[in-house]
Amino acid sequence: LTLPHMSRAITVVILIQTIFLLSVYAEILVTTNGGPGYASTNLPFLVYQKALLEFKIGQASAGGVIAVILANIVAFFAMRAVGKNLDK
Repeated sequence: LTLPHMSRAITVVILIQTIFLLSVYAEILVTTNGGPGYASTNLPFLVYQKALLEFKIGQASAGGVIAVILANIVAFFAMRAVGKNLDK
């Protein structure tokens, strides 16, 4: 087994991990509540804080849009990498 043969599997793992990291919310809320300071705050938790605790819906919406854009960028490059390997 070499790295070029594993590229499809690596791409799938990267996509799944990206989806997971963009959905981790409950663990942060229960364990640290985003603290100390903002040390363990991630984008979904920040969107929750802005929307439901601070009632800053515009900032929460912007955070959601940024999350979608980041996920699409990762998916684009991952699918591009898979496409290059299909040609070989």
